[in-house]
Amino acid sequence: MTQQLQLEELFKQFQCSHNACERERVFTQIVLHLQPILFIKFKRMGAAEEDLKDLMQEMLIRIYLALPTFDFSMGIPFEHYLNCIVYSMKKDFWRKKYREHHKQDTLVNEYIVTYQSNHITKRTEEAFIKQEQREQLKRSLISLSKLERRVAKLMLLDYTPIEIAKTLGVKDKVVYNTIQRCKMKMKDYLTKYYEPMQ
Repeated sequence: MTQQLQLEELFKQFQCSHNACERERVFTQIVLHLQPILFIKFKRMGAAEEDLKDLMQEMLIRIYLALPTFDFSMGIPFEHYLNCIVYSMKKDFWRKKYREHHKQDTLVNEYIVTYQSNHITKRTEEAFIKQEQREQLKRSLISLSKLERRVAKLMLLDYTPIEIAKTLGVKDKVVYNTIQRCKMKMKDYLTKYYEPMQ
């Protein structure tokens, strides 16, 4: 109780002082009296350590701005005003925390959707490009002779040159030469096809 009376006396001194240095000295004493009380009040509401400093600073600014106009003659203790400010700041604090948390969740969800969308788009593009390449490869077989076409089709089915030679009943050397001719003819065809696109 005596501490509260001391505090109210300091508040009145602050209001009455017209000298800036005197006001600063009195407000420093007010801060020294209020800091432990405010610290406990804000700590009870579950504020993190880094948030406590911000809340304390904001609270002290509000007190500094309210003191010159506070009417002590009405009999309402300044403690009541402090409790109202603490309550208001507590609500503002949790609203801000909720908004930050909601914003963070929204950003994470937005990133997930963007990532999945890009991933699906990329897979679709890759599938389309592969399909286009297969079609062009098949079209390039048209320019080959009958033997070259058969060798190329077996190569596309992952046959080795020796297996192709056995399957077609020809010598290995014939298959190797045919493969070389196929590569050259197919390369010419595909180069002619893709050059106009660039």
